[in-house]
Parts: sequence; structure tokens; C-alpha cells
Amino acid sequence: MSSTARTLAAGAALALGLAAAPAAAPAADAPDPTPEQIAQIEQYYESGAWKRATDAVTARALRYLRGTVRRARAPRRLVVVLDIDDTALSSYDCMKAGSFTDLRRSLCVLTGPHAPIAGTLKLFRWAQARRLTVAFVTGRPEAVGRTTREQLARAGFRGRYELRLRPDGDTRASVVPFKSSARRSLQRGGRRVVLNVGDQRSDLAGGFAQRTFKLPNPMYTLP
Repeated sequence: MSSTARTLAAGAALALGLAAAPAAAPAADAPDPTPEQIAQIEQYYESGAWKRATDAVTARALRYLRGTVRRARAPRRLVVVLDIDDTALSSYDCMKAGSFTDLRRSLCVLTGPHAPIAGTLKLFRWAQARRLTVAFVTGRPEAVGRTTREQLARAGFRGRYELRLRPDGDTRASVVPFKSSARRSLQRGGRRVVLNVGDQRSDLAGGFAQRTFKLPNPMYTLP
């Protein structure tokens, strides 16, 4: 990895407050997973259980969004908010290669691979086709904005969307204040956040969303 990439990775780790934690120990300050916990994570993903659970959540989110759009008087004022890491882009293959460690999580933001999460991509494209506002609100720092857009494009998330990245100077322990403030700002001008999808409880906390949906993620938790 180049010195520039190492610098960005360090910045990403600081700004994101990254912490790896498997399903058996889902705490933000948990140590790196044990071999038994790694085996549980791999079994969950590679058995197809994670995909089935994720597809079920995104299908419910899409049904909800369809109903909301049908009832709305001004659908184009509706806003869909999506997280990025392990909501739109999967870091599983990258995390597995590094034994799901805390440091690996920060590096995966930059290095990938970043496979699209199919249900979220379908939701994204459905909303775009109906000219709803789609906004990615992510704990990734502003320093990786260009990289993030490139990763999204490679994974199929193209076209018009808004991207809200965490300010590089925001070193608060939790992403909740940043994310809730971003959602509030998206509601200016008569717009309304009707759907918020994420893989962390911190993606969804803090209000300013009509409905929230959480994807499963046994690899880590973020405050």
C-alpha cells in the first residue's frame, strides 16, 4: 500500500471510530474475534443465511417505499437514505482476508473488494427511476469522497444521488450526531426522509426518518 493510502486509511479509522466485533460479542470496544467467532461469521455468510436475511429486509423496505410513493402527493420530495459500508457495498470478502480485525475494517474502506449488496442496489435503482432523492449518508470521512464515488460506480450505484460524508474534523465517538444532522438537513425545502437503511443501529438512531430498516452485520459494530 502506498504512503498516501496508509495516510487515508489512518484518517478513515479515526473518523469512523472503527471497531470489529462478531455476532457472539457485538460490542464496539470488543477485541478482535476469536477463531470460533470467525468460524461463526463465515458460516453465516457462506451458508447463504446472511443473503437470505438481507434480501428479506430490503424486500420489506422496497414494499414500504412502493406504498409510500403511491400515497404521496409529491413523490419527488421524498428522500431515501442509505448507508454505504455493508449496506450498499459488502466488505465481507475484504474483512475475511484480514480475519475480521479492527485494522482490517479501516483498510477495507479503501482497498476493497466492494461487491454490491443486491437488494440495496435494487432499492436504489427503483427510487432513482421514480426521481426520488437518494442520499448516501456515511461515516466515511470527507478525505475518501472521490474513492467512495468510484467504488459506488463500479458496484452499479450510478446516476444522480447525494453523498454526505463525515467532516474530517468530526472526531466524536459516535456517528449518530453527524448522521441525524445530515438527515435533518435533507428535509429542508419541503423534502421528507421516508426511508433510512443501514447495517448499524447508529445508522438509524437520532430520528429524522419516517421508517428505518436494519440489515444484518455480524462482523462489527460502530457506535
